[in-house]
Amino acid sequence: MFIRGYNSIISMDALYKIDSDLSSERVEDGFQALWTKREAWTTLETSLGAVARCKNFEASTPSEDQPGEDEEPPQLWPQSGAITFHDITASYTGDGENVLGGITLSVAAGEKMGICGCSGSGKSSLLLTLLRLLDTSSGFIEIAGVDLATVPRQTIRSQLTALPQEAITVPGSLRKNLDPLNMSSETAMCAALKGVGLLTLIDERGGLDVPMGEVSLSQGQMQLFAVARALLRKSKVLVLDEVSASVDAQSEELMTRLISSEFRDGMVIAVAHRLSTIVSFDRVVVMDKGQIVEVGPPQELLQKDGGWFREMWSREGH
Repeated sequence: MFIRGYNSIISMDALYKIDSDLSSERVEDGFQALWTKREAWTTLETSLGAVARCKNFEASTPSEDQPGEDEEPPQLWPQSGAITFHDITASYTGDGENVLGGITLSVAAGEKMGICGCSGSGKSSLLLTLLRLLDTSSGFIEIAGVDLATVPRQTIRSQLTALPQEAITVPGSLRKNLDPLNMSSETAMCAALKGVGLLTLIDERGGLDVPMGEVSLSQGQMQLFAVARALLRKSKVLVLDEVSASVDAQSEELMTRLISSEFRDGMVIAVAHRLSTIVSFDRVVVMDKGQIVEVGPPQELLQKDGGWFREMWSREGH
C-alpha cells in the first residue's frame, strides 16, 4: 500500500514537471511569435514611410524637363559631328553670379580636348552644361547640328559616356553595376575588366554575380571599374571630369593609355587633374573665372612665353 502511494506521488510530480516544461515552451513560443510580428510591423511601417516620402518628393519636385525638349534626334546621332558652344553663360541660381561667361568653343568629331584651370575656373560647370545638368542663361549648345535645348535630357545623357571624379555604384551585383542596361555579353564584361587590370581580383572575390558591396574595391580600383564600365558603351563622345584625382600614378597611366586606345576614333573632352594626362591631346583649353583665356595644341602652348598653360605646367614641377 505504501509503495503504491509513493509511486503515485512520483507520477504526479513527474506529470507536473512535464506540464510545467510544456507551459514554459508555449510561453517562449508566444514571446517569439510576438517579437517576429513586432519586427514585421516595424519593417512595414518603415517601408510605408519611405514610399510616402518618395511620393511626396515626386509630387513636390519640379521636373527638369522643359517645354520644347521633345524632339528626338536622328537614330545614329551623334555618330559624327562637332560639339559647339555658342556664346553660353550659366549660373547655379537665377540671380546669381555667372560661373560661365560668353563661352564659344567647337570640338571636332574625333578630337581629344583637355580642359584645365585653377579651382573655380568653370571647368566642371562647362561639362555640366553639355550634360544638361546646368542650364544655360544665354547662348546654346549643338552636337552634330542638333540644338540640345530641343532634345530630351535623358536622350542626351544616354548618348554620351561620362566619368565623374568618383565612381557611382548601386545596390546589387557587380554585373548589374558594370552593365546596368544588360547590353553586354559576359565575354565583353570580362574583357573590359581584364583591360583595366581587375578581372583576377574580381574572380578571387566571387566573380560577376557577387554583391557589389562585398567586393571591397579601393577608391582607385573603383575608378578603374568605372573605366571598364565606360569601355562597354559604344558612345562616340567621352566626357571625363578629373577621373584620375583619386588614383595612383600607375593607375593613372593605365587609364590614360586605355582611353587613348579604346576611344581613338571618338571625341574625348577631359577636365584634367594633372596636366600630364592631357599633354598628348589635340588641343587644350585653359579657363579662368568662367572664361576661356587660352586655347591651342599643348606643345605649342608650352612654348608660349608667359602663357597660362606653360605657367601651370611649370607649377606642377615639369
